[in-house]
Amino acid sequence: MQEIDGSNPPSGTSLDTSPTIKAPATHADFLQQRKRATIMSGKASNLLYDVNENPPLWLTLVMGLQHIMLIYSEIVFLPVIIGKRAGVPMEHILFASFAAGVASGLVTLIQVFRLGRFGSGYPLFMGSSAAYLGASLETLKAGGFPLLCTLSILVAPIEILMGYFLRFLRHIITPAVGGVILLLVVLSLVPLSVSEWMGESGHVIFASTQNFTIGLATLWMLLGVSLFGSRNLRIWSPILGMGTGLFLCWYLDQLHVQSLTQYPWLGWFQGSWPGLSSDLKLDVLPLAAALAVLTVINGVQAIGNSMAVQQVCNREQRPIDYGIVQGTLYGDALGNLISGLMGTVPNETYSENISVQKVTGVASRSVGVCGGLLLIALPFSPKLSMFLVQLPAPVFGGFLMGLAAMMFPSGLELVFSHGITHRSGLLVGISLCIGLVAESGKFFPGLFPDYLGVFLNSGVAAGGLAAISLSLVFRLQEKRGYSAQVPVGLAHMPILMDHIQQAADQLDLPQELVMRLQLACEEIFVHICQDDPSCDNEHSIVLRIGYRDDELFVEIIHGKNVEDLGKVTLPANLMTAQEADMEKLGLLLLHKLVHDFHQVHISGITYVWFKIA
Repeated sequence: MQEIDGSNPPSGTSLDTSPTIKAPATHADFLQQRKRATIMSGKASNLLYDVNENPPLWLTLVMGLQHIMLIYSEIVFLPVIIGKRAGVPMEHILFASFAAGVASGLVTLIQVFRLGRFGSGYPLFMGSSAAYLGASLETLKAGGFPLLCTLSILVAPIEILMGYFLRFLRHIITPAVGGVILLLVVLSLVPLSVSEWMGESGHVIFASTQNFTIGLATLWMLLGVSLFGSRNLRIWSPILGMGTGLFLCWYLDQLHVQSLTQYPWLGWFQGSWPGLSSDLKLDVLPLAAALAVLTVINGVQAIGNSMAVQQVCNREQRPIDYGIVQGTLYGDALGNLISGLMGTVPNETYSENISVQKVTGVASRSVGVCGGLLLIALPFSPKLSMFLVQLPAPVFGGFLMGLAAMMFPSGLELVFSHGITHRSGLLVGISLCIGLVAESGKFFPGLFPDYLGVFLNSGVAAGGLAAISLSLVFRLQEKRGYSAQVPVGLAHMPILMDHIQQAADQLDLPQELVMRLQLACEEIFVHICQDDPSCDNEHSIVLRIGYRDDELFVEIIHGKNVEDLGKVTLPANLMTAQEADMEKLGLLLLHKLVHDFHQVHISGITYVWFKIA
């Protein structure tokens, strides 16, 4: 698998023609250089700092705090909610709540830094997963936190298996499927934001004019600054939105901070570690199965979030790097393992933070590092932790509604990233409809057995699995084309040409199409041979040619990493170009002959596929 370290951006397959930007002396200098670079490249970009660029320290701290204000209450409250409902010892509940923040911070750092094969290398935030709420509650009732933590550890390898076998799903879990999943996540946030906006049910000001005004002001400020503010001002839109809501709460006497005086500034974990369960019996199998299914669903959501964060955090549009998706799944699995060992609930990747990166234009890896460190530190400051936890619900509801609106375009970009066909359009429409029906919770209630509730009551689960299932059905319905294996080496070029001709005869291709096919395959084959000349008699490529969506589809598979065939940098003066530069000119011809070009590296194998009209 292609390794991604912290110093280099993930490889893409788009032509690299962006101007070089020198290191700025100040934040203002950086913004001026970025503006000039955008004008020179002719490409619009809302990013001020992409994943590999470092903003000033003060800005990093502010952005990191913005992210944590959004997610911290959910992270530490979830163990408390399910623990109290299940009636487990309070000492275990308190410890799980504290440990949830530390575990989330650790796993966030793993995702950001990418340790070996674990992590995405992007600012992807992790935290307690509300998707596990129902199953976790039943598990706690059966055996407390020891059983929940043990089962969380046992089901964690499921996402590792999903990542390992991702190469077999590369034509099934496509950007369109990832976009559908992200859109479903957005749609699932809307009911939650409405519920929070109205306030606590049964409270004297529930669904009152005060709550409506507070949430609306928060939403208006967030979206207003994002839509009409300057690029510099948009950085502050989340803080301005939340600050407006908090000011109204104070003005309307709805901001109660007196209780914070009873909490110390610094403190150690309360409660005690619950330990792990060593007495597993057959009657826990249904609980383990439920957690396993939810782990698959969380893995599907992680795939969508991984695709989205790649789109948001890079200034230039890049094809999806499936190696990064694979690393995200590995990191998510490691997160469940860490959470289980620390005695708290399972975790997941958070979508809300991706919207914050998009609207502020600050998607730096250093912000993710800052956020991860804050998540680890906050449990040791009870006063600050409780301040974040006690943010007024209408403020949080209006803020979350704005983030949902801003996250929607990221899902649409993934859906339309490679165009839309009749089949992919139906996939999107059917999956979204199924997700909306499931999210409503009103589809023939009581008709289906309880064990199907995991799927039928979650829009992400029902719609996401529908998208994957439809994608699989479409894949299985494709007519089998021509497949051959060709030894790698320039001496074997005639064998490649012979197989292409056999494919043309079998598929009855017109001569003009055959010529374009030969030129494209020859160019790729030459670069594979030049990439590793010593492999003449050791490796081969797999050539597959067939029809997909009424277009000729070609895939070439090689068992080693191949230099990026889509990233071509032309020298400023061809008259002074080196021989290596001239050799890449053929790749320009390749991209004139084909479209919908992809190149991914998964588990040390290179997959190249494209279409020829």
